[in-house]
Amino acid sequence: MPEALDDLDPAHLRERVESLRRCFELCALISSSIDVDDVLERIMTASRQALDAETCSLLLTEQETGDLVFTVAQGPVADKLPKGHVLRRGEGVAGWVQLNAQPVLVPDAYADPRFNPEVDRRTGYRTRTIMCVPLAVKNRLIGVAALINKNGGGPFTGEDLELFTIIAAQASIAIDNARLHQAMLAKQRMEFELSIAASIQHDFMPHSPPCVPGFELAGTSVSCDSTGGDYYDYLPHPDPACTGLSVAVGDVSGHGIPAALLMASARALIRARASQPGMLGEMLSDVNRLMSRDTGQSGRFMTLFWLALDPASGTLAFVRAGHDPALVYNPRSDSFSELAGKGLPLGVESCYGYEQASRHGFEKGEVIVIGTDGVWECRNAAGEMYGKDRLREAVAGSANLHARDILQACMDDVEAFRGKTPRQDDLTIVVLKCLQDGGQEPQNCNIFNNATVL
Repeated sequence: MPEALDDLDPAHLRERVESLRRCFELCALISSSIDVDDVLERIMTASRQALDAETCSLLLTEQETGDLVFTVAQGPVADKLPKGHVLRRGEGVAGWVQLNAQPVLVPDAYADPRFNPEVDRRTGYRTRTIMCVPLAVKNRLIGVAALINKNGGGPFTGEDLELFTIIAAQASIAIDNARLHQAMLAKQRMEFELSIAASIQHDFMPHSPPCVPGFELAGTSVSCDSTGGDYYDYLPHPDPACTGLSVAVGDVSGHGIPAALLMASARALIRARASQPGMLGEMLSDVNRLMSRDTGQSGRFMTLFWLALDPASGTLAFVRAGHDPALVYNPRSDSFSELAGKGLPLGVESCYGYEQASRHGFEKGEVIVIGTDGVWECRNAAGEMYGKDRLREAVAGSANLHARDILQACMDDVEAFRGKTPRQDDLTIVVLKCLQDGGQEPQNCNIFNNATVL
């Protein structure tokens, strides 16, 4: 009964109201920042000042191990308790609070079996009384806050613990909000950097095909992520005196940023080697040797199909590095053939020697299609693969059109098949169409040659 009367004492009530008012002000101060480090410091400064404590510490839970990590320390020996010091899960009073998710008041630290005097031995500080509260958000414990020793002596009181618990509840929300804000900023930075990377990679791809007498060309590449590992390029013909060109189409294993980095490296090596004389097999062997240094033991590799065409002699020379053969459609016979050959993917065996194959003669209207496996391995909602038969049908059905329209017809057919199913791989197609029989005097470039489907 006397305690109840004390609770109704006007002076005591005024003190309680003042404590709560100060508590709300402190909670507002804590929540006024969205910087994680600043929020943590504010929490402990506000708690220490409000409850007249000598020393304070804030420990956050390490997600992987569940241990507590000293993140903020203030007071006489803060400099002797370095940030990052680890308190094992369940260790000491703070560990008990962590495991039980309950606040605790320890009037006499050395009389409490939960107290671990190791920190006192390390710092030379003497802990007399402790007040420790859990920091939790949505029943998820994120850390522990502790106040040690009252200024002027004496233990903390139950009212102190009540006030500290209120501050801790608001502090937990502030910490969580600051972390979410930090994660959002990191995500925005990542998205911005990815958009720049995607823009750079887009510039790696040809913006329009070169003018090749007697041929129409069109190509496109679509990544399933912001960046991808597919590659295609128009390069000089190995014979400097030839009026033709060469076309390379490649596919790095995997997709995303790792594949994009290897693709950029491979592109630089291929372009550098293509500017020097030599047969396609020799060029690819050199590229493979250098690229193997980049792949190392990563398990990454790149498939490549490199085709060189000479309109004047009617010769197709090509080399394969583990890539699917190019498809050749002849509208006169309504038949398909392949430009096949053997060869390991790039980056698998550094000493591997590639062999050039060739085919003499091509007919007016023939269509050559070089793609990556993202085309025929594309799946629909039912899990069915697009397959090469559908690609052949799309090519044959549009073979009377210009190269850019054949390419667009193939892309449209793949997209219609895929529907709303997310892409699982990068997709690249290059189309070459012969405008006259091989060996004839090359025609002038067609105006439709300057088109790249995007």
